[in-house]
Amino acid sequence: MSLRIPTRALSPSSTPANAADTAAVPANAAVPAGAELPANAPAGNAVVAPTGGSWKRSAAKEVAISDLQQKFGWTDESWQGRLLKAADDGGTGRRAHNGKVSAAELETYLSAPTDAQFLSSTALQQQRAALDAKLAGGAQTASVDSFDSPWQRSVAKRADLLGGNGDGQLSSEELTAYINASKANQAKGTGTAANTQWVPDQQMAALESRVAEVAGEVDPLQGVGAGGATPGLNLVKEYSRTLLDTDKNVPTFVSYMLSAADVKETPADVSRLTSTFVRDPELRSGGVTDSDYNNTGFDRGHMKPAEDSPTQAAMNESHYMTNIAPQQGNHNQQVWRTLERGVGDLVKKTGGKAYIVTGNLFLDAKGKPLPPESIETTGSKDRKIAVPTHNFKTVLLELPNGNLSMFAYLVPNAKDGPSKKEQIVPLLESSRVPVDQLEELLGQDLYAQLPKSVQEKLEKDPAASGIFQQQSLYESATLLRAQPSK
Repeated sequence: MSLRIPTRALSPSSTPANAADTAAVPANAAVPAGAELPANAPAGNAVVAPTGGSWKRSAAKEVAISDLQQKFGWTDESWQGRLLKAADDGGTGRRAHNGKVSAAELETYLSAPTDAQFLSSTALQQQRAALDAKLAGGAQTASVDSFDSPWQRSVAKRADLLGGNGDGQLSSEELTAYINASKANQAKGTGTAANTQWVPDQQMAALESRVAEVAGEVDPLQGVGAGGATPGLNLVKEYSRTLLDTDKNVPTFVSYMLSAADVKETPADVSRLTSTFVRDPELRSGGVTDSDYNNTGFDRGHMKPAEDSPTQAAMNESHYMTNIAPQQGNHNQQVWRTLERGVGDLVKKTGGKAYIVTGNLFLDAKGKPLPPESIETTGSKDRKIAVPTHNFKTVLLELPNGNLSMFAYLVPNAKDGPSKKEQIVPLLESSRVPVDQLEELLGQDLYAQLPKSVQEKLEKDPAASGIFQQQSLYESATLLRAQPSK
């Protein structure tokens, strides 16, 4: 049985150049394991996006690099300090332009890193694809000067010199050795201007979010509260953001970006088996500890899934207790797990990237917020931890061509949740809600960076109930597969 994750999509302006590439996904089409979905599949109810595609960061929202370094403790030698300066000089290696940087500049640099100091997962995938295309005819190597763009030629030359024999030809083995070295630099934090450091897309999104916030720019990882306020403790990590409800000792929500490129570039040795649940180091003695959940009967439920971690450092970060909320065992291990895997599969199969917000709500039988005195709490010690009645997840999916889709779920944190796929699928179908509904309950504008007209199209979704079976715009992912035969 397969579960279809529905979305409502926003298409960029159609042009003759891409008209031939747009083919809608049939409503009942199943996606075989490992298959790729069309990156630009439109729907009958698609609407036209603003000129330039889905949404754009502001190049004018700059902040002094020195201010960022002082605020976050980044030195000139740190990867953040080196990346900010590389983005400011545009990857040319020349003197910095103005000593300031915007999130847009960071994006621009990483889309064409001519100095090849830093390579995102997206850039690694593009370089792999470019080399594969040149070797498609059976050749074993390609000239480093034959690549189409200056930044890809620069990367090819580095790979030939640092991962190969320096003969002016690049092989798959040389590129792989070079990429593995860049990942080792990332893991050790030993990158310098003389070599290359991998920066996962997820890590880059969190850094851009920091820069955008300091520069006064709205960002897809940071909700905007009523009147511009964001109630709660705002924690920005290397791979995610958290809005922590310090009264309830659970996150209101955790936000992060997941890209198909990160999924494909995640090293094989990244494992949750070497991570442990720990108190968030930012909270010191005031934060929830792992032992607070001992003997409570609740699972330590991840908001950002451990499996959405492109590095071991990201995996360790996902085990901070500020990313955890009490979940009923069957809900966590069956229903919620199914949804998490489905979103990850969807991102991978579409080749896109998703801005995901996951959190907790405390609602009565009518779906209204519970008064504080009616909220159930748990905790093995004096610290009381609120038990959410519902978990929610919203996803803003950006396809490779700039099309936007959005969907959301509000799922009961039920003790008697189903464990069989025949029951999980209908439950998730019935839990589909408009993003607008969640924003009203939270008092937050979750995707404030989108133009209001775009939000109107994407967030209302009046056909949430039963949309899995409707001929509306969606991308399909197989969530439930039969276990392999023993």
